[in-house]
Amino acid sequence: MTLTSVSRPAALYSYSFAPFYTSKSLYPSGPDFVKYLVDVAAKYQLEDKIQLNTDVSKLSWLDAEALWEITVDHLVPGTGDLSAVDRKTRTEVLGERSIYVSSEKFRAKVVVSCAGILVEPNDWPPDIPGRDVFRGEIFHSARWREDVNFKDKDVVVVGTGCSAAQVVPSLFEEPYEARSVTQLMRTPPWVMPRLEEPFGKANYARYAPTVLHYLPFLGYMYRISLYILVEIIWLTVFQQKNQKWRSKLESTTLARTYSLIPKEYHDMMTPKYSYGCKRRIFDNLWLQSMHRSNFLLTAQPMIRIEPNSIVLGSPPSPSRASTSTSTNIKANISGKIKEDCLPASIIVLANGFSATRFLHPLTVYGRSNISLHDVWRDRGAPQAYMGTAVHGFPNFFMLTGPNTANGHSSLITSSENTAGYIGRIIRPILSGEATVVEVKLDAETKWTQDVQSELQGTVFQNGGCRSWYQDADGVNSTMYP
Repeated sequence: MTLTSVSRPAALYSYSFAPFYTSKSLYPSGPDFVKYLVDVAAKYQLEDKIQLNTDVSKLSWLDAEALWEITVDHLVPGTGDLSAVDRKTRTEVLGERSIYVSSEKFRAKVVVSCAGILVEPNDWPPDIPGRDVFRGEIFHSARWREDVNFKDKDVVVVGTGCSAAQVVPSLFEEPYEARSVTQLMRTPPWVMPRLEEPFGKANYARYAPTVLHYLPFLGYMYRISLYILVEIIWLTVFQQKNQKWRSKLESTTLARTYSLIPKEYHDMMTPKYSYGCKRRIFDNLWLQSMHRSNFLLTAQPMIRIEPNSIVLGSPPSPSRASTSTSTNIKANISGKIKEDCLPASIIVLANGFSATRFLHPLTVYGRSNISLHDVWRDRGAPQAYMGTAVHGFPNFFMLTGPNTANGHSSLITSSENTAGYIGRIIRPILSGEATVVEVKLDAETKWTQDVQSELQGTVFQNGGCRSWYQDADGVNSTMYP
């Protein structure tokens, strides 16, 4: 069974010049989507232009030559997917050669960063002790361990975001077959149903790929319909002023959630913030899986882990007292804090990413050897003109820079549009008509001010929640309004 799938329909989550209409399901599996990307690279002869097992560690602007000096580290095969924290840990234990083979420097007229937003997984929460004594495996869902045996194990999943909602139902099925799954939740999400395949999944998988291969205009019509739908939702539900529209959607969404989950979870699964403030979950399996006798959802905070268990503290509200009725829980009292101890063989972290740390851990030095991260710190938060260019860093552009993500449509589409925009900007440099292209500071500042002003009118910024869209100071450098 495939663990995860794409959270957007393939017709929407694919390139306009290479639409993915022939998937066997509306939401292709992870492996199927990877195959689609590989096929696109092969079709446009990009394979020999992609260098794997290579980490770009530093960019330095050479003003006299009007060139960028790029420092890359060649990695041991298989280590490229490790997070920055995991690489550091491994080098401390096994030495530099366990990760790095060699370093190299070269120069280029233009640098375009295609580093994504959800790249660096959040590490183990530093305020929770016991990781060093835990006898089982701990890993992030974004760095899945296929070598770990889940069969008849007690699994703890930390988080209730999009990844967790896909992971949990899969853990009960082959090849995982966990003995029990405990899911730790901090904030309940809004859960929407996925679109269902017309004529059923089996018939769609059997006939749709062939039909859409020979009649691609049907796929195009579906793609356009999806775009119109999500834009209507954006103009109505995601705007803070449209409380009436949003309230109706919230009511129907909650009613569906209540109809699919055990009654004991109703209070816990009721969001106390506006629809769309946090990233929504589109799923048809997670809510139903809560009825399993070997599943437990709890809002109790994890306070420490022990060799074969996790210890939870007092629930955030009396409404979650029902968690203590589980036969898997042994309650004890430590002072005034109630503690519940649950068995744990494996801990899966689905606790998100360092989304607001753009380009981390890459270092970029522009004019006068000024660090881009220092510039962003001085300006209060990451910012870039059109989400792509920063004053003081000529000929440097970002594909998914600050305020380029959206909460309703396809990031692939926005990235494709940005790539076209960057292509037009750098054309004079490549043709020799210009040496340097650099955005003016006042243009960048005005763009940022306008974006932040418009964000105030959306649920992203004023929907009554704190999300990974915002940094510790509440500044939203992630979403585009």
